[in-house]
Amino acid sequence: MNILKYGYFGEDEAHRIFLEKYLEQLVNYLNVENELIFDFDLEFTYRFKARNKSDVDKLFAEAVQQGFISYQQDIFFVGRDLDTFLPNEFVEKSSSMNKQLGDKFRDKTFLMIPVQCIEHWLWYLKIKAENPTSTKNVSLESKPNKEAKIALYGSAKVSNNHSIPIVQELTNVIDIPHLESCSISFNAFHKQVIKFIMNLS
Repeated sequence: MNILKYGYFGEDEAHRIFLEKYLEQLVNYLNVENELIFDFDLEFTYRFKARNKSDVDKLFAEAVQQGFISYQQDIFFVGRDLDTFLPNEFVEKSSSMNKQLGDKFRDKTFLMIPVQCIEHWLWYLKIKAENPTSTKNVSLESKPNKEAKIALYGSAKVSNNHSIPIVQELTNVIDIPHLESCSISFNAFHKQVIKFIMNLS
């Protein structure tokens, strides 16, 4: 059995919930021969919290360092919305954040940077759940963040008490191939995680 203790630092609970459910389902999706368990470091995550993307940008490199050195984590995830749908902006942001990590932690740190926000990934899941037999790919990532949040939560601004149950329900079954085909940012994140896992075996 291979247990990977992971840390998370990001801007909101929707990222954290998506990540937890994704990792649980990824093990089955990959049909990993040796049993693989992702162990979420809850203690770390609630000591190192970001309030917004500005906090993430300023503090993520330090959080990653603390996770690996002080908490003996095996891997680390950083969640940050991009807030734009332009492909070059995604590449530039990913590159900029990777440079801040330094060589020591880069290979074990995964940047989860949805285009434009995590709600777009969730919106894809919602549409797929409501239309399970549809093979049509609808591009959503050029839609404004506000529109994505209204589609999911019924309002652009909601409390965690309102949004968390919705996120949990939508991520109970993540159609990974569908998200791969719809979202450039999810595809990049997913491939990065798979490459790491495959290198373990």
